[in-house]
Amino acid sequence: MPKNKEKASNPNTSKKQKEIKHDDKDKKQDKLTMRRLISNVFYVVKCALRIDKALVFLVIGAFVTCGIIYALFDTLFLKIFIDMLSDKAIDLKATLVFIMVGILVMGIGQAIEVLVENWARAKFVKMTGKIQEDFIRKVADIDLICYDHKDYFEDFVIAAAQSEEMITTGVLSMAWILGNITTILTLGGLIMAINPIIAIFPILGFLINMVTRFSITKIEYNYEMERKRVMRKADYSKRIFYQPEYAKEIKLSKIEIPLRKQFEEAIEDIMSEAKTAGVKIAILSLINWIFVFTFLSHFCVPMYLGYLALVKLSIGLGDVAAMNNAQGTVRNRLDSLNYAMVEFQKVGQFAERFRRFIEYDINIEGYKGSKEVPVEKSVLEIKDMSFRYEGASEDTLKHIQMTVRPGEKIAIVGENGAGKTTFVKLLMRLYDVTEGSICYGGEDIRSFSTKAYRDIFGAVFQDYQLYGATLEENVWMDDTAIDEDHIRKALNLADFGAKLERLPKGLKTEMTREFSDEGTMLSGGEAQKVAIARMFAKTGKLAIAILDEPSSALDPFAEYKLNRNMMKAAKDATIIFISHRLSTTREADRIYMFEHGEIIEQGTHDELMALKGEYAKMFEKQAYYYQEEISS
Repeated sequence: MPKNKEKASNPNTSKKQKEIKHDDKDKKQDKLTMRRLISNVFYVVKCALRIDKALVFLVIGAFVTCGIIYALFDTLFLKIFIDMLSDKAIDLKATLVFIMVGILVMGIGQAIEVLVENWARAKFVKMTGKIQEDFIRKVADIDLICYDHKDYFEDFVIAAAQSEEMITTGVLSMAWILGNITTILTLGGLIMAINPIIAIFPILGFLINMVTRFSITKIEYNYEMERKRVMRKADYSKRIFYQPEYAKEIKLSKIEIPLRKQFEEAIEDIMSEAKTAGVKIAILSLINWIFVFTFLSHFCVPMYLGYLALVKLSIGLGDVAAMNNAQGTVRNRLDSLNYAMVEFQKVGQFAERFRRFIEYDINIEGYKGSKEVPVEKSVLEIKDMSFRYEGASEDTLKHIQMTVRPGEKIAIVGENGAGKTTFVKLLMRLYDVTEGSICYGGEDIRSFSTKAYRDIFGAVFQDYQLYGATLEENVWMDDTAIDEDHIRKALNLADFGAKLERLPKGLKTEMTREFSDEGTMLSGGEAQKVAIARMFAKTGKLAIAILDEPSSALDPFAEYKLNRNMMKAAKDATIIFISHRLSTTREADRIYMFEHGEIIEQGTHDELMALKGEYAKMFEKQAYYYQEEISS
């Protein structure tokens, strides 16, 4: 018994074990078969072809053409030139003409390479921009539940960081591989015609180079994945110190100590990983250099060619020069092919994250629906609804039953963590229920178009955001023409009218200083009023208003005034308040008390106070503060 007790009381051990298991799972997920790597690269090239087919074919064509030109110039041109010099029957004029033609052909090859490279660089900007558009579109359409998944977040971060480089590198590595193969085949034909044994040395060097380079790439990729994972902590700690919203607390507390410690630990961890990876890479690079270059290329090939020319007398001076150049070029091209294949491998590995992200199934967002959302305001029914997050051991919400009629004012109350915000997300179909159903107008909301269903809602969340845009854009948040009068009315209802009059550019004022030093930084209460104005701006088509802690940044009097405005502006719309502050609940037609994901009490304010249960206890704790300030 004591042993079991000790195990149960040590949550850090089990947490660490879970982290290790999850890391092992991530590492297994990152191990790809060669078939999958190749498939990923072709996926990238396919994306590139879809955007700009002409660019892809032009780049590949240029690399292949230049490969053939350089191969012939390095070998056949040199052999013929030396043979012409050795042959006294050929006059100097013919030799000079041959040299001029060779230089012209080489110049054409280099011109093609330079022109295509510079032209392609500009075109690749457009291509990567299109990829980013696809990426942003996918992010906008992805289901909210994905943001709760660690795997999704990591795929998102890495895909976002690598997508631009990946598409360019994918096309170029494919072009390099085809160009190098063309050069090697051209030179290989020449070598085989003169002496096939010469081909053994660069091929053997290629195999050694390929094994070592692939091993190095694998080490580099594993290190890069670990670095990104570890550096997220370091980047977070570093970012905190230059964000203004954290400045006051940092200066008035010692929070910088654990943040700095977290940063230092992350740097130490990554230095340890870098040292381990660096030693392995150094050893493999040394093996590669000694065998491929020192022994096979710089020793074996000259010795063998010298033997053929001086001892066997089977080849001439032109053949020696051509063969030496040919094997050197083949070696360099095989080495280049190796590097291109390494880039090919990297593209395949990084593209796995991008591809996995792009291919995420979208179950909720963008769903077209099979039934029309009722035009008239209708009954909202929650029928024996339960919800569990993926990977959780128990339900977050359990067997919720609720009927909300049009125009009712409903309050959802409970302590933090009771499941209130999750409940809101389910109502708006940001998540789908695990069991039971949510119905509107007698139909399961999963049968409606997601967009059409959400259009009946106006929502203010506790974690609202202001965007780097104008004030009117922050309030309107719609794709229809901006109605300035309507926006002003909405801001006045949100008690922002006085502040609006003081803004130098009025509705055109830039919010935040993200893009402009002239942008306005609002206080927490002011920003919350702007967020609330969004709901007032939507009142024309509003059927259900969701207010998730809408006034948490306001003082009690401002909160009371705002609640009255919201009640008035909503007219006959249903209002659902979510709060752990109970000043809003007196006006509610019905109150639901949540605890641990269940409804433990329901009724009007007076009924629940008479019950003397959990709601009454919570209200009495808070009543003093609100009654004092509101009555005054």
